[in-house]
Amino acid sequence: MDFEQALGLDPERLAADADHLFEQLRHLPGGAETVACAESGNGWVRVDYGCTSGVRGLRLDPRALRMDSEALAETILDLIHQARTQAETEERGRAEAVLGAGNGLLADRRLVADQLRHATGALQENLEHAAATIDRVRALLRP
Repeated sequence: MDFEQALGLDPERLAADADHLFEQLRHLPGGAETVACAESGNGWVRVDYGCTSGVRGLRLDPRALRMDSEALAETILDLIHQARTQAETEERGRAEAVLGAGNGLLADRRLVADQLRHATGALQENLEHAAATIDRVRALLRP
């Protein structure tokens, strides 16, 4: 399969651009990773989230343990989402400062994701056709 034709982009160049991007991000001032914090309104739950490492810390005040387990779980998940969104936004800003806001890796990621989903669907369809053909051939070869 010609991925460049199927996806509309050169995957080797995209990978090289991504490697360059991550190398540049490592050299940004202020550390290698953006870490964001989100805290519940009552201050009982706090989540620290790194844009590349994920959840880096979770602090629960003893009073939080008195919460209903479902409410506590929902609070934690909401805070993880908030912190992740904040970390990604800050990291995107740092990347744009270094690479420029119009960089294709930053600006076209939705397009790339859509193309990958489309190509994956076509690949899945081709695999299903191939499996059906193999099944038909097996059936013909069986006595």
